[in-house]
Amino acid sequence: MFTTQGRLWVKLTSRQVLRQYMEFRQETNRSLAEKAGLGYAIVGHLRSGKRNTCSPRTARAIEEALACPPGLLFVPKISIPQGVAA
Repeated sequence: MFTTQGRLWVKLTSRQVLRQYMEFRQETNRSLAEKAGLGYAIVGHLRSGKRNTCSPRTARAIEEALACPPGLLFVPKISIPQGVAA
């Protein structure tokens, strides 16, 4: 099994796509957060661009709440601390 000293995150592919999907599904930051079981601030930060990464669990919850295909809104990203060989 491959392991790293890094941490797995997922990166939002496009805040515009997130916005469009939310509009299509008629979701506000609060309603999406409630459906996904998240705090509304994380949805707001992703939608506004303040944040572009989150945990895989958060990404999965958002994609499921929006009923969009897995991997459409988020892609994997591994952050490796400085000084650790990749």
